[in-house]
Amino acid sequence: MFATVFEVDLPLAPNWKITRASDAAAAAILALQKALNRPSREDSLTSEYFVATTAETVIGCAAVRKNGDVGYLYGLAVDKAWRRRGIGHALTQERLDWLRSEAANSAYVLAMFWNVRFFKKHGFELIDRSLARELGQLHGDFSQSWSARSALLRRKFTETHS
Repeated sequence: MFATVFEVDLPLAPNWKITRASDAAAAAILALQKALNRPSREDSLTSEYFVATTAETVIGCAAVRKNGDVGYLYGLAVDKAWRRRGIGHALTQERLDWLRSEAANSAYVLAMFWNVRFFKKHGFELIDRSLARELGQLHGDFSQSWSARSALLRRKFTETHS
């Protein structure tokens, strides 16, 4: 059993669901990222994304990559009309749950200052920005110029026994 740091009150039956992205979702993910002015990522794979959908429309997306026992969360985006409904939190929790199921020891995220509190709610802590250089093999984001303006956060996973 894993300890849960994050809790959110979601509607009993939200009118959206989260699934692993299929190849068919690639164009919708790119369109959402572009519409929200997210950074262009050449080092991304559709298979790393989870999507939030309603009526077959992608309303949110978020990716996760694992290398060894380390994970990286990236690409979180939620359509403006669908914000403040728990979608971003649910996508983040889905990625963290996936990393734990894949035996990751820790997860990293690059976040702009206005998003730091969001990730702290999921158990992330600010860490020394200079450690980003060591994560370059994990994802190309760590060598992009825009990432120099981002905070680096880490979430360590610990297993609790009942």
